[in-house]
Amino acid sequence: MIAAYAVIAVCAGIYLFKVVRGGINGKNELLRYALIPMQVKRGQRYRLLTSGFVHLEAMHILVNMYSLYNLGAMEYILGHFRFLVILLASIVGGGLMCTYFGRQDTATVGISGGLYGLLAAYIVWLFKTGLMWRASVRLSVLRIVAVNLVINFMPGISRQGHAGGFLTGLIMSVFML
Repeated sequence: MIAAYAVIAVCAGIYLFKVVRGGINGKNELLRYALIPMQVKRGQRYRLLTSGFVHLEAMHILVNMYSLYNLGAMEYILGHFRFLVILLASIVGGGLMCTYFGRQDTATVGISGGLYGLLAAYIVWLFKTGLMWRASVRLSVLRIVAVNLVINFMPGISRQGHAGGFLTGLIMSVFML
């Protein structure tokens, strides 16, 4: 899980930068890297990727890094390179969905789009290996999907980012697995 640990370290480092810089000053600096659709459309395309590594709240980074740690097991299945490709492409895919189908003035941050892409890759892998046909596996996946559906209807959650990340991971993993 070298790649997963590296991404966790980068996200944690960026979050700690915000904490050390102090509250609003650190937050304002990090917003330069957040996904703001109207800024992406003005040429700041780097935000499609950088926004995935920025987390502004403690609970946000804790939940996302815990999820990444758990999905990091996919690195053993995919290998380091394909794991990172799906993760990073899904961050960008989620950002594109936000840019073209989300609110134009809203700042979006977090690695959730990438996590949804890895979840899609996991589901594709389960189907390709035949493991999805086991009742216990299906039940486990249904629980994960149910929890994530509930999360998507909470305030402040980027449904477009999650959907774009999932679709990107789904398409990529169909061809890469």
